[in-house]
Parts: sequence; structure tokens; C-alpha cells
Amino acid sequence: MPIRSRILIGLAALCAFVALLGTWVDRQLLNTDDWVRTSSALLREDTIRNPLADQIAANIADGSRTTAALQEALPPRLQPLAPQAGALVGELAQRATERLLAAPKVQQLWVDANRLTQQQLVELVEGGGTVVAGRGVVLDLRPLAKQIAQEAGFSGDRIDQLPPPRNRIVIIRPDQLDTLRTIGDVLNTLSWLPGLLALALYGGAIWLAPLARRRALLSAGATLAAAGLLVLIVRRVAGHQLVDAIAGDGSLEPTASSVWRIATTLLAELALVTIVVGLFAVLGAWLAGPSRRAVWLRARFAPALVAQPAAAYGTAALAYLALVAWGPLSVLRRPLSIVIFGVLLGAGMVLLRAQCKRELEQAGAVAPEDAAAAAPGGAPPPAAQ
Repeated sequence: MPIRSRILIGLAALCAFVALLGTWVDRQLLNTDDWVRTSSALLREDTIRNPLADQIAANIADGSRTTAALQEALPPRLQPLAPQAGALVGELAQRATERLLAAPKVQQLWVDANRLTQQQLVELVEGGGTVVAGRGVVLDLRPLAKQIAQEAGFSGDRIDQLPPPRNRIVIIRPDQLDTLRTIGDVLNTLSWLPGLLALALYGGAIWLAPLARRRALLSAGATLAAAGLLVLIVRRVAGHQLVDAIAGDGSLEPTASSVWRIATTLLAELALVTIVVGLFAVLGAWLAGPSRRAVWLRARFAPALVAQPAAAYGTAALAYLALVAWGPLSVLRRPLSIVIFGVLLGAGMVLLRAQCKRELEQAGAVAPEDAAAAAPGGAPPPAAQ
């Protein structure tokens, strides 16, 4: 394989690695559906839902001013018991909050709050939008806290009277907005340019190796799978580093680990799809090669593939549609991805059939028009021996 093809394949693998990271960040931050899907998954995780319940329950108890109200309502001789009674009310609020956070109605409020936050983030990235109360991009928990308070039998009116930091989670500070817009411009480019460059470089590498295109395809598939594997390694290593930096004394480690795992699920899926595509390219290059096993396999299904293309293509299409209907990965639920992988599968089938037809014609053992009547034998055709 020419050295220039090897260089192009190496550059293509680097572009594929960057494309995976850029696509994940762009879709995770700037795609509403992916943001909402991730936020919903976060709330279903116990290690995340419980700390959130702690914060909301504390706001509900403080917003209701339980201890102060009890001190005013109780007789003087019972007023020393007000703190203990307030703590009991706080515990009841905690249990009620944990229970209500699992209710669909309350979870929908969480989804709505995250949707509004994401829309505000996108507007700011695109140069529009406004900063809420000078606090940047925030996740407003007041509607959620008020609904939980009312469902638990508390008054939610005083939730609005609490200091803003008590009911809002700051996602982006005001002093980070300029950086955010710069990152947004970069993400808009990284979400499509590296991927196109990777495809162009892989195609160029294969084209520039006319005498070793099968080896070039095999190398391209191997490096593409390696890029996906490297992304998985980076995800694991970066996750450990980030969790250690956030967890501090270790009390927040389960929460931070869960957030990172869920937030990078899409990245893992993109990497897995890339690995699968790379391995299929390797398999296709091997199957088209001169090894004895590859020749033997081609000899077994070549007559049926050449003489009955409709049945062969139909079987491959049915298997692919079954995979799409199953949808083990969210990537396979997107129209563009479905079309791209379908085109790649079809192109591979066409190339394989063309090679099998050529080999049958060269062998002269079975004419293409008579291949339908030939039953695949256990031994390869004369040309393959």
C-alpha cells in the first residue's frame, strides 16, 4: 500500500476521533431532544434523584417556615419543642419529595424545566436570548418545588420568596457567555466538518492504492474501529478524572459518576457504531481477499448471490430493517443514520456480488444464467483451489 494512502488513513482516523467528540458535544448541548432525553434519564437514577430531593425538601421546609410558625402557634411551655417538630416536618417533606419525584406529573415538570433551560442555552449560543436576572443560564426548580409542596400538603406560595440561589441551578455563569458563544461556533463546525474530512480522506486513501485497495479498505476499517475504541477509553479516563475533581471528599462520587455515565451515553453509542462499521469494513475486505477461508466462503454462496440477486438483497434488507426496528442504539433511530448505513450495506452487497460473478465467469464452472440451478457445494470452485 502506498505511503500516501497510509498517511491519509492516519489523518482520517484522527478526523473520525474528533468528529465523534464534536458530534456528541454538539448534540448533547444544542439538540433539545437529546438534552431532554438525558435529563429524564438523570431523574430516574436514585443517586441523582435523592440529592435533588434533599435540596427541594429543604426548600419546601424553609419556604413553609415550619419552625417559626410552630413557635408562634404553640403555648410558651411547648415552644422549646418547635425545633424538633420542625425537623420532623422536614423529614416528612423529604420522604414526600422522594416519593413524588417518581410520579409522571412531577417528572414532566422536570422535563419542561430542562427544555426551557436548553432553549435558553441555544439562544445564547446563537447570539440571542437574555440573561435571566443576571445569573446566566439557569435551571429553575421553582415550578417543580411548588408542585411537590402542594402535592405533599404544604403551601408552595413561599417558595418564590426564597433567595434565587435556593431554587435555581446555574448552568452557565454570566462571565462565561462569551466563551459559550465561541464554543458554540466551534461546535457548529466540529459537528460536520471532521466527519466529512474523514470520509474524504478514507476514500482518497483507497483510490490512491489501485493495486492494494483491499488492503487500504482493511486498514481504513481497522483505524476507524480504533478511533471508536479510543473514544471509549477517553470517556472512561476523563470520567474518572472529572468525578474525582467534583466529588472532593467522596460524598458526591455516586452522583457525579451517574451524571457522567448518563451524559456520555450518546458518546458511547456513537463510538460503538463507529467500531461496528469499522469491523464490518474489515470483514468485507477480508471476505474479498485471497485467503483460503475467504475463497471457500465466497464459493459457497456465490451461485445463489449471482443468480438470485433479488433474494440476496431482500434478505440483507430484511435483516437490516429488523435491526432498525429493534433499535438497540439511538443512532439507529435517526433517519439520516438509517439511510447512511443502508447505503453502505447496499454498496457492500453490490461489490461482493460483482466479485462473485467475476470469479464464477473466470472459473467457467457455472454460467451466471445457470447459477440458479446449482446447489452450493462444500468444496470451492476450481479457480479457488
